[in-house]
Amino acid sequence: MKEQIILGSDSWPDYLTTTPAGEWTQDLLGPGFEQQTLDFGMDDEGPAIATLVRYRPIGFRKRLGRKAEGVVLSVHGWSDYFYNRELAAFWHSRGYHFYAIDLRRHGRSLREEHQLPGYVDDLATFDQDLDAALKVLRAEHPRLPVVAQGHSTGGLILSLWLARTSPEIKALVLNSPWLEFQGTAFLRIPIHGLMDAITRTNPRRKLMGPEFDHYWQSLSTHAHGEWDVHRLWRPRLAFPNTAGWLKTIFEGHALVAKGLELDVPILVMTSDKTRIGTSYSPEMQHCDSVLDVQQTRLRAGKLGSFVTLCEVPGAMHDVFTSAEPARATAYRDLALWLRMISSARA
Repeated sequence: MKEQIILGSDSWPDYLTTTPAGEWTQDLLGPGFEQQTLDFGMDDEGPAIATLVRYRPIGFRKRLGRKAEGVVLSVHGWSDYFYNRELAAFWHSRGYHFYAIDLRRHGRSLREEHQLPGYVDDLATFDQDLDAALKVLRAEHPRLPVVAQGHSTGGLILSLWLARTSPEIKALVLNSPWLEFQGTAFLRIPIHGLMDAITRTNPRRKLMGPEFDHYWQSLSTHAHGEWDVHRLWRPRLAFPNTAGWLKTIFEGHALVAKGLELDVPILVMTSDKTRIGTSYSPEMQHCDSVLDVQQTRLRAGKLGSFVTLCEVPGAMHDVFTSAEPARATAYRDLALWLRMISSARA
């Protein structure tokens, strides 16, 4: 029987209240979901907090017991947050304790004082969020291996975090990771130089350009999608791009292009085709309408020495939000890969 959902996101507040340190409270996703604030004080943008969400369905200890395979830490993409109940249930069904983090100035971690949602001028800023989340996971599950999972920009952030800090992570699952700028380094390099010049005087400067809502339309139940997403946390138009943010993204892409030499098993999942346009079309329900999947797969080889490429026919940019049968295929392939690396560890 499926768990009852308390309220749709239309009834959720725009901003949540920071919880006391170490205290888990009921999450807005409903029964089985809890959240905890990771509070880092203040930074230049206001309250510096992240939010950790965990999945603990009724009877979860009995279901997992001593057979727990590990723990998962999931990281969302740009202009995004954790909302996928089905993803949490999948990992739980495979014997994993599931956690997801809303990074600072994203989703549950947004506060009214934040003038630039999602903004950082150095992706290494997120190391503090991820280190704190990992500390909680280690305290609650000290003997279990940790798998990190990241979507889009979250995949880039996780990959760079592993390369910089070498946390004790046993495997990395990347769902359409953003590893290169719109398919080519030829555009990234000159634009990076321009962003570098702007950042020296005003890293928070908003970049003017066309705004598109086609991905939101393919995702949201208010348009053509299947997912109830929050109006502010997964907005129709993406968070404003700034010079400082784009510069640090380009720097991350350059590091990937040089090679990260990660020494963990890595699964890179993408759609089988790309359809990037300026307006919505029904075809976008069955392809990646955000990134060039071929360039993503090419850059994936620069992540480490043990990279598995998984192409999911008919998948969207987030393969786990795709329409069926693509979504079932994505879960099937992830389950097969998990079984493979578990056998290898044994």
